[in-house]
Formats: sequence, C-alpha cells, structure tokens
Amino acid sequence: MATFAQYMLNEPDFIKKIEIASFLKKKKNTFFNTSVILKAEITREFMSVMKIDVDKNLVLSAALLYDCLKIDSPQERVRLKKSQEEYKQFLKSLGFNDRFCKICAEHSRVGQNPNVPRERESDILELSEQFGALLVHRSDRLPYTVPEALEILSKKNMAGIKNVFLSQFEEFVDIMEDMQVMHLGLMSRLQKDMNCVTKNDIPGAVREIYNAAERNQEAFRKRKAELRMGGNLLDELRKARAKLKHFQEAPLLPGFEIDDLK
Repeated sequence: MATFAQYMLNEPDFIKKIEIASFLKKKKNTFFNTSVILKAEITREFMSVMKIDVDKNLVLSAALLYDCLKIDSPQERVRLKKSQEEYKQFLKSLGFNDRFCKICAEHSRVGQNPNVPRERESDILELSEQFGALLVHRSDRLPYTVPEALEILSKKNMAGIKNVFLSQFEEFVDIMEDMQVMHLGLMSRLQKDMNCVTKNDIPGAVREIYNAAERNQEAFRKRKAELRMGGNLLDELRKARAKLKHFQEAPLLPGFEIDDLK
C-alpha cells in the first residue's frame, strides 16, 4: 500500500496536491488553510516564471506541508508550538525521507545550526513564507501591499541573511507587478482575490488559483506580443525593465523638466 508521501510526491498536478493536503487535514487535523495555498502558489509562480532549476514537484509538496503542525490559534500558537523533531517524526511517519524533512524545517532559520549547509529548496520556501505572510490579512493587522511587503522582506526580514534566490525573487515580484489586470499587478490581484476567500474555504482558494493561472497566462501572452521580440520572454522582460530603470535613473538634459517627457 502506498504511503501518503508517495501519493503526494507522485502527483505532478498542483491542484491535486492541494486536494491530497486537504485530505491530510481531515484525517490528522493538520494546519491547512488558504494562507498555505497562497504561499504555495507564490512558490509555484516564482519557480515557473524565473525558470528556477530545482525539483519543482518536491518543492511544491514541501510548500503545502512544511508548517502542517502549526496551531490555528494566535492564543495557542506559542504555547503549543511543535519542535523540529516533532515535525521530522510526523513527516517521516507519512513516508517522507530525511532530506524532505530538512527542506521543510529550513523554511525558517529559527533553531537551525548556521554551520550546516542549507538546501537550495529551503531558500525558496523561506522567501514565499516570509513574503506570503505579509500579504495575508490577519486578525491583528491588515495585509501589506505588494510593494510594502517586498520592501519589508528585502530590507528588514532578509537583512544580513544569505538567501541564494533573494535577488531573483525581487525581480520576480517586480515583473509580476509590472503586468496589470484591471489596474492591479498580477501579484496584487492574486493577493486581493485570495484574501477575499475565508481561511478554510479550500474549494474557493482552488477556484482562485485556476483564475490566476488563466489571468497570468493571458497577461504574459499579451506582453510577449507587445515586446514583439523573439527568444525567451523572461530575458526580454529583463531587458525591458533594465532599459526602463536606466531611463528613470538618467539625469535630465539641461533645460528639460520631467513634465516635458509626459
């Protein structure tokens, strides 16, 4: 009989992975709500858009499970917070190996030995966890906007921390926000729609993921047509952003004002 880990890791479809994780919640009362799905979707989009060379199936599985023992109550979260060893033993009981457990544990640096080399996949989870948490509406605060969240992530949360994917993640968020739908960047639109879904409405979150996938595909198709360039779309987006940044930073010629360029 297949283990839970085999079911999860052998399933390549993201939506079906969500269904499997939702089944685990029903059976084991694990932590799984729309905030987990939002962070996992950010992880999926980041790896897809930026062509990150990792085992995407493995990372997405970890993205849905790394915090599965968290207590869904602000009052109890500190008092009943599970240890890394408890997480490891629980995940191993589901059939996951030591490396998967290590990837999940390293989504946070709390309690980690800084002298032990990190898994590259863990750095992806760290960014989506920190960034996604800032985008989520909570009972004690409103969500930060995407630009605010990126600023906090880059300048505060990750200050002095070596994360191998940080610069690519910053670029990813900029690219997603540069493409707009109904006057909102793609990331802001995802944030808005997911925050409108109640935290335990998994079917509602899945519907929003389907909508986001269609929306993003169309936005990227239009942008590719606008650029009218051959080759890799990501490379062309980088070139376009570099040119825009160069223009924005360039000094104006004597006698010209910014209003003259509008």
